[in-house]
Amino acid sequence: MRIRASLGTLIALGLIRGIYTIEPGIAYVMQYDPRGCKASCLFCTQSSSSKASKELLSRVVWPVTDLNSLVSALKSTKKFRRVCLQTIIKDNFIEEAHEIVKTISAIGMNVSLSITPIPYNELARFKNEGVDYLGVGLDAFSEEIFFKVKKPYSWQAYWKFIDYGVKVFGKGRVIVHLIVGLGETLSEALKVLERVYNVGAEASLFAYTPVKGTPLANLRQPSHTTYRFLQLVTELLSRGYRLNDIIIFKNGKYFIRDKLIDDEVLLKALMTRGCPGCNRPFYNESPKIEPYNFPNIDYLGKYINNIKKEISNIVA
Repeated sequence: MRIRASLGTLIALGLIRGIYTIEPGIAYVMQYDPRGCKASCLFCTQSSSSKASKELLSRVVWPVTDLNSLVSALKSTKKFRRVCLQTIIKDNFIEEAHEIVKTISAIGMNVSLSITPIPYNELARFKNEGVDYLGVGLDAFSEEIFFKVKKPYSWQAYWKFIDYGVKVFGKGRVIVHLIVGLGETLSEALKVLERVYNVGAEASLFAYTPVKGTPLANLRQPSHTTYRFLQLVTELLSRGYRLNDIIIFKNGKYFIRDKLIDDEVLLKALMTRGCPGCNRPFYNESPKIEPYNFPNIDYLGKYINNIKKEISNIVA
């Protein structure tokens, strides 16, 4: 069976020669179809609406490889403890995903599954086959934006699926992917983040990444200051704070209560959020600029002073 894997994953496994700045924390794989995904999400390179190369997901290259070769390399190199499987909508994609999960879990690997809404019984099957974390690409921070960017299914179907996921996998094991920069207001973003934690899920933030060939290629990335604000809110929500505990609204602007932010909270907030080990190196930006999500503490070093200056504008 042919699948895709991120370039960094293939280099780490020795299946492709090359170098990387930061090694991926887990192995990232994706279902393959030469036409990409049948969904028409306006921001996605795999989308049927995109003219971008189907080797791309966001700005990362995902070459085609053989599943058995990849599994053999995973088993022999012991580089990774977890595999993240990203599905696409295509003919028979659910059954194919089951086969991929069973093949990977058979060698003792932990498996995370990122998938669009599917029936409850299918989630239970995936759990029995070895999936222990579920990723859900809600992506939009409002139903209006969800509709505008042409997500498949409905806003309500995604929230029902998130609820299903928490029931099947447990609290904190459903990771809701949210893209900052699709036109949401801070108010919308805050409400959705709180809703995610209220239902027992976790939020993983992505910065909108324009890629040539996608319908939204001319949309700008979000400011780092706005992104840092939402990272801090997400971290504090994950620690059990309520939104009213975190936010101050004055002079028409939102601020975070300064007393809640210490170095430990800040450092944790800046790291990539996701399943255990996930670091997604440079998924949203070139290594030449300040990352939105940091892949590790060491890489944060040269940026931390600038970030603390950014943070000073959003606390009170």
